[in-house]
Amino acid sequence: MAQSEKKYPDALRSLPATGWLAEQPMAFQARMVSVGRWMTVPRGGVLYTVGDVPDAIYGLGQGMLDMSIPIGSDEEVIIYRALPGFWIGESALLAGTTRSITVSAAAECRVFRIPIGAVRRALAAHPEDWVCFFRLNHANASLAVRILAEVLSLPPRARFARMLLRQAGPDGSVRATQEELGRMAGMSRSAFRRAFTALIEAGALRTEYGGVRIVDRAALERATE
Repeated sequence: MAQSEKKYPDALRSLPATGWLAEQPMAFQARMVSVGRWMTVPRGGVLYTVGDVPDAIYGLGQGMLDMSIPIGSDEEVIIYRALPGFWIGESALLAGTTRSITVSAAAECRVFRIPIGAVRRALAAHPEDWVCFFRLNHANASLAVRILAEVLSLPPRARFARMLLRQAGPDGSVRATQEELGRMAGMSRSAFRRAFTALIEAGALRTEYGGVRIVDRAALERATE
């Protein structure tokens, strides 16, 4: 961590020194710093919605962001809750299309915003930077495919256990209500209740204010099989 922080531009120190941007060349990081700005998004605030014309990409420094997609005319389902270090918004830039998901703040967030106009100008001057954005797109597409594969192939309890491991912070905490956890796992209320109760009884989880905490990671990992 300390080694990564030494090479990370000062303006990005609020971002974890892991993840997409931290893994890119220093010259690229410096170009992104020169065109981006920090912004605060209140809980419930929306970065963009399905159908919006893309205007920026975003890096999460603090807080949590929810990715959701519509499943009906008046209902959306959360497919992923992002933690600090996560970046989103590049897909519509690369494809030249409108937004296909909604991104909103599950808690107050500090977000690094890079306007797409500035990105395009930087790419015109430095076409070698395209590969950096394709790396981000590949990472996010791989995450989406993995989530879909879990939904299609795993029983509810295993899918729920994997989702908890993916969403947990370094201290093992998952900051989400039980209703949100069930929605993120794509489970019915009855299936969620059975899986949740079983993991608590197995000693893998405990409930706490504002979420749950993994207390036996090995037990939770066994439940993913």
